[in-house]
Amino acid sequence: MAQTPAFSDGLVWFKESLSALRRQPVALPGIVIFSTLVSGLLSGFPFIGAILASCWMPFGAVLTGYAARDTLEGRVPTYQMLPQIFRDAPSRWPLLGIGLLSSLWFEVEMVIFDYLGADAIAAWKITEKGIDFESVMANLPVTAFVTTVILYVPLLMMTVFAPLLVADKRQALGKSLFYSFFGVLRNLPPVVVFVVLLFGLTAGSGLILEALFAAIGLPNALPYVAPLLIAVLTTVAQAGIWVMYRDLFNQVRRGSV
Repeated sequence: MAQTPAFSDGLVWFKESLSALRRQPVALPGIVIFSTLVSGLLSGFPFIGAILASCWMPFGAVLTGYAARDTLEGRVPTYQMLPQIFRDAPSRWPLLGIGLLSSLWFEVEMVIFDYLGADAIAAWKITEKGIDFESVMANLPVTAFVTTVILYVPLLMMTVFAPLLVADKRQALGKSLFYSFFGVLRNLPPVVVFVVLLFGLTAGSGLILEALFAAIGLPNALPYVAPLLIAVLTTVAQAGIWVMYRDLFNQVRRGSV
């Protein structure tokens, strides 16, 4: 690991992620959107869609991570790296392993959610207009939701850096999951700062746009620009993953943007 974690590192990561978006406002979001669209298209396949999307996830993470790397190093990110990622035999199977593990973990979570939330969901009322919102609010599957979130956090910690550790560091599947998990755990304070700042940017952007549209007489315009806003925020998040990975696992001294 690079250095003793400090809360200020989260702010540095956040600023550098914004810098990546500023340097490549078209090419970098384009690659991030491409990765997201591929995941969505694969998930639409009957029966095996969830597995296919999960298997794509590690490859997409490497693609967006390298795109952020190239951007911050002064190069224009391109899609030419994608075939190279798939042709890289030493990392191909560990990356698929990360995807399959994620898929299995999600399936187990869904079974647990269905089991814990069955009674609450059964109390939801369906009318001619659709699901009755009041019945949903009165019977929220809180226990099921909280349990699945708690179970999801370890998976996120294990897989957030694992694809890059496999492709960039040539780590084996188990080792990459281990180092990713404890890399997050050991640097939890700045990671939390980065996540909080990202959520703050998300909420703040939405509120500002909503107020702006209301002021100019377009109170219902936010849904039309929401995809663009999501693309921007997702790009910042993906760039942040690379910046954190670089600093935590490559012995790079952190600095300010």
